[in-house]
Amino acid sequence: MARKRPEIESKQGNDLNISIGTRMLVEPAGMGDRFKTDFVGMVRGQYLIVRVPRIPGLNDYLYVEKVVTVRYLHEGQVFGFGSEVLWNLTAPFRLLFLRYPKTIETLNLRKAQRVDCFLPVQVGSGEGEGQYVQSGGMMLNLSAGGCQLVLDSAEDAEMPSFAVDSRLDVSFTMVGSDRSIKLTGKVKNVSLHRSRMYLGVMFHELDDEHRMAINTYVESVNDYLLD
Repeated sequence: MARKRPEIESKQGNDLNISIGTRMLVEPAGMGDRFKTDFVGMVRGQYLIVRVPRIPGLNDYLYVEKVVTVRYLHEGQVFGFGSEVLWNLTAPFRLLFLRYPKTIETLNLRKAQRVDCFLPVQVGSGEGEGQYVQSGGMMLNLSAGGCQLVLDSAEDAEMPSFAVDSRLDVSFTMVGSDRSIKLTGKVKNVSLHRSRMYLGVMFHELDDEHRMAINTYVESVNDYLLD
């Protein structure tokens, strides 16, 4: 399945949506690196407050009017904006005051929420007694809408046959979970390369529980965008 290009939108700073305790990444201009911190408060339209971690040499880049770039993940969206340091408080608490942004860019992961993976799968197909066949393979990418699979036929085994729009079952376990997930889908595209078959699958009638499980997994992988 082709991966969708992320959709980036710009909005006014007054639309800033963030919760206390949200993990943020702050990159001071010229530092060549970024640091993780937590959002602790704001006065809308005036300033934001984040914690300052104890990193040697960091305060050298956090002087008044220093330009910074801020990014954070919230409810499936990556938010980013430019700002500048208003004040770096060192006592009694290490807090950084940043100018409230005029504009914010958002990347909606829920519209482009597909991640590469390499998960073992079992694929079942066929209807009627004695006609249901299971094949082992790998899942190459995953979203709440579907996935891409690859099946590898052994030299002495016949490659299973799949037609576009045919029904199949996909069973797999996501990394970090011991619970097996079984979903029903439709084949949307098929391609062959030597002994391998690649299947683009669209999930059919995904329930809320499975959708949430997949979205949580995909967001946890996408969170590495902020590492």
